[in-house]
Order: sequence, then structure tokens, then C-alpha cells
Amino acid sequence: MKNTPIILILVINLFISIKGYAAVTSVGEINVVDQTDGVVPASTTAPLIVTLVIDRSLAEPGEEIKTIEIAMPSGFLTRASYFKGILRDRNPIAARAAVPPDGRALRVELADVIVDFQSSIYEITFDCQTPNTITLSAAFRVRLRNLDDAPIGEFIREGQADGKLNNNDFTLQVIANVPPGPVIGFTAAADTAGENDVTLRWQNSEDPDVNGYLIYRDKEAPIDVKGRSSITFRDVNVPPGEHTYQITAYKTRLLQSGRSPIQTVNVSPDTAAPEPPMALSITTSNEGVEVSWKPSVSRDVAEYSVLFGSTETDGLEPLPDGVLQRTPEDEVAGYRFIDERILSIGSFTYAVIAVDEADNASIAAQTKLRIFAKPYPNPFTPLSPDPDFNQVVFPARAIEDASGEFTVLIYDIDGMRVKTLTALPGETELTWDGRDETGEIVESGVYVYQLQVGENFKTGTVIVAK
Repeated sequence: MKNTPIILILVINLFISIKGYAAVTSVGEINVVDQTDGVVPASTTAPLIVTLVIDRSLAEPGEEIKTIEIAMPSGFLTRASYFKGILRDRNPIAARAAVPPDGRALRVELADVIVDFQSSIYEITFDCQTPNTITLSAAFRVRLRNLDDAPIGEFIREGQADGKLNNNDFTLQVIANVPPGPVIGFTAAADTAGENDVTLRWQNSEDPDVNGYLIYRDKEAPIDVKGRSSITFRDVNVPPGEHTYQITAYKTRLLQSGRSPIQTVNVSPDTAAPEPPMALSITTSNEGVEVSWKPSVSRDVAEYSVLFGSTETDGLEPLPDGVLQRTPEDEVAGYRFIDERILSIGSFTYAVIAVDEADNASIAAQTKLRIFAKPYPNPFTPLSPDPDFNQVVFPARAIEDASGEFTVLIYDIDGMRVKTLTALPGETELTWDGRDETGEIVESGVYVYQLQVGENFKTGTVIVAK
């Protein structure tokens, strides 16, 4: 009976190998380090990275991970010394590499067997010799192995694992190891309108295997301009002074053309103010006053500053915590700032300025906020082109210290209801554009409103003047 656990493990391992699937699920991909297109030149040594998402949340006995095995396609070879390391969730973990004599597989043997029930991302980097023949699709295969070196399920399926826009499978393309021709017509010109930018132009390559261009400024890391048809690039926020530029065309980072002749430019300090933010708007809610805007079209904006002013103050002043740094996410979705202060009744101005890296500020984009304790304007003119006068605003604060559902009912002088307005959760104002429930503008005259917040209500009149 002492051998029962050993026999049970062997039976489980045999069952796993027979059934061909596992409770451990994985997806993965292979890429060339610092490249996105999954292309390697023939007869070279390429740095590769295999990224795996391994989910052990439903793992069964016998599915503990001891080894990750990467099988090479024909012509690809590696060595144990080519193994660079393995990360788990971006943290290095201890492992050693083993490679059979034919060099056709990399076995990453983990120092600590993976027995937890987590989902993690694993990144394995290693160098690999590429074949001397070209091919459109060379397929790698990756498999997990347990303590007894038995495979855990089938080979790992292909799929997005690293969260990047790149080669999302286990195949690489091998292209001829012939560099592209040099880039023709490369020029560099400093901006003459006050920006510290440099515009670079060139003729696009006719080589169909070219995937982009690398622009070298001084001795800095190159700028990657993707796409064979690219012919221009604007280098933004260049430090003032003299700079040199060169360009190469590349098929892969390992396969570039020779550098172009050096172009030298003298860049002046940035004295040009950025363009102001666009589409500035304000809305009120239970959270406060929300100020939102679309980004400036200027590419050198570093931050935005929200300003505030009232009839009692002289000019606009920056709001505390009202500086928002420029981010790629907000450049797409738009910017948003909440002023959580409780404002009194009156007229206020919110403004936003764009500020570049040299502290040049744009003119202010601004808009007004009017807070009243009764409907305004009254009377109003639905046909007016002025948005300040072509609709009436009903404020919830017309009823003090009330909470609950906010609605406004509007009746004509004969007591017939012409419009019902209902606020969304958090809204503190409702507007009426003078139209009835059918969308028709009502006749000029006096209309009765009933403003209700929770169980409290207030009545009054508004005048429609066409």
C-alpha cells in the first residue's frame, strides 16, 4: 500500500497523455525582440521572445509545470548558451536551458515547479540561428511538461498573449538576407515659425520587403517610422542647438540599408504658443461642475491648466489640482476635470489653456456657467440662434435641501400638459427648447411649470417669445 500514491500519479499522468487535453489552458506567440512583424533574415542569429499566458486556475494533479519546451521549425537552431532568461509577470524566475544535440528544441527547466492556481504571463527570451532558405511561414511549437516530463495537454494554441500589436502566433517569416538599398532624397529642415521641430523628408523605397525607416538623431536611439510608403516625419520638441540626422530603410532591425549622408540643422528655442484646446464644455451634476475638452492640435503640448473666474473676481485664476498632464489615452478620449466646490448663485467662467514643454501657453478656450435659483432666461426665444436665449434652464436648486427624482412638467395656460422633462441620475439642470411632445415649437405665450425634486415641488411661469 505504500506505493499507492506513486501508482496513482503514474495513472493520472498516463490519463493526461492519453486524453490529449488539460485543465491548464494556455495561449502564446513568438516575436523578434523589439519588432512587430514576425520577420527574420536568413542565415543570421535573431533574438526571439516567446510570450505565454498560462491559466492554472483549474489545474489538476499531475499538471504541475516543470518544463516549457519550444520546438524549432526546420532550419532553426539554438544552444543552451543562447537562453537569456524567463520572466513571470515581468519578474525574473530561476531556470536553466537544455538543448538536445540537434539544436531543434529549447527546454526551459524551472528551478521551482509551478503548483499554484494562478493565471500568469511568461516571457522567454533566447537567440536562435535562422535557416539559409527563405520561407513564408516557419512554425514553432510550445508545450508544457510536468515533473515526470509528461506533456500537459496538446501544444499551446496561438493567440494574443503580450497585449501588443505584433505577430500573434507561433510562426515567423524568413526573408533573403539582402539589405535594402539606401534611402534617397533625405532632407532635414528646422521649423521657421517658432517651434523647435524638425521636418524630415525622403523618397519611399521601392523594395517590397521594406517595413519602415529608422531615423537617427545625433547618437540617440533611432526613431522607428513604420510603413514602406512613409515619406515624411516631424521630430517634435527637439532641444535647441545643432543636430545631425541620418536615415536607413529596414526589412528587420537586423537587416537595414546603409545610413544616408548626414543632414545638419540648427534648432531655435520654442517661442510659439500651442493652439488652444477644442470643444470645451461644462455640465453640472451631483459630483460638481465637469469641465471637458478635446486636445489641442499642437503636438508639443505638455499639460492643460483649468482656470476659473466669477463676477466678483478680477480675471481668471488657476484652480487647485487643475493641471492635467497630457496622456495618450486622453488625447483619444478627451480630457475631464471635476470642480467639486459648491458654487453660489451667479455667473462664472471656466477656461482651459494648453501649455507646451517650454511653458508657452495658448490663448484660453472658455465658456460661462450661470447658476440661478429659478428658471432662466425668462422669457426665452426658441427661434433665436443664440444658445444663451433659445432654451430655458430649470435648476434643481430652485428647491432648497431637496433630494430625489428631478422632473419638470410644463402646461399651457389651459392646463394641458405640453412637455415632461426627466433628469438622469446626478443631473442638476433640465432644459426646455420650447417644443412639445411631438417636436413642434409651441405658440408664444405664458406657460406654467411644476418643478419637482423628490417629494417637494415648486410652480411658476415661463414666457415663450418667438
